[in-house]
Amino acid sequence: MKAPFCTMQAKNKIAENYRQKLDELPFSYELMQIETTYGDTNIIITGSANKPALVLPAGTDSVISFTIAITIELANDFRIYWIDFPPRSNQGTEFQLKFEDDSYGEWMFEILSRLNVHNAVLAGIEFGGFIALKTLTFDEKRIARVFLITPAGIIKPQRVRYLFKKLLQLHQLKKHRKKYRKTPIFQIPVLSESKISKMKTPVYFFAAENNLFFSAKRLRKRANKIFTSLKGNHILNEAPPPPYHHLFKTIRENNQANSTN
Repeated sequence: MKAPFCTMQAKNKIAENYRQKLDELPFSYELMQIETTYGDTNIIITGSANKPALVLPAGTDSVISFTIAITIELANDFRIYWIDFPPRSNQGTEFQLKFEDDSYGEWMFEILSRLNVHNAVLAGIEFGGFIALKTLTFDEKRIARVFLITPAGIIKPQRVRYLFKKLLQLHQLKKHRKKYRKTPIFQIPVLSESKISKMKTPVYFFAAENNLFFSAKRLRKRANKIFTSLKGNHILNEAPPPPYHHLFKTIRENNQANSTN
């Protein structure tokens, strides 16, 4: 996968925005870099060390806003690990992983191992959802439950849907793309049913009605077909940016229920 920056100026701009968003967090956090086979990865950690682990793999262009929202909502309930994808933040080593093999799963498993994280709740949106799926198909033993929010890799993204919804912003979009390349969501492969159906980790699935890439109806239909451990299949009436009130409520209630068992 190509790095998302076309120029050094764009790269620095994204890094500046990243730091600014972190400064807006209304609570303390820890920055850590984890060495992996593929390169150093930036981790943002917040929440009490005695709380259950909530792991958020980054991935989409909206991930900073999404992560801030979910962190604010759930920071009192979890020890939260934001796993940054380095080219997005300019904080870690820039490296490339392949969509087709187990690279993403191995990368995430190494990170969880080095953090000594067990029984984690894993949540991912769009490309972050693809990373979550790759983690589970590689080795799911460190994951207790997974929350997938309009994940890539379940169905093919719809170009016509995307272009239609962006039509009124076409001039701004072209101008924006001169600065940096977005995650190549149209290049992400659809994962095979045979691999996903072997997953035993409980899956909570969320589709958004107004998502730019994925039809909520088609996502829910395939999720019902391929996930043998599906525990919930929900529709989010609001699309990115957050808040995702239904999602926050489900994660919190699920955590409380498992804490009392």
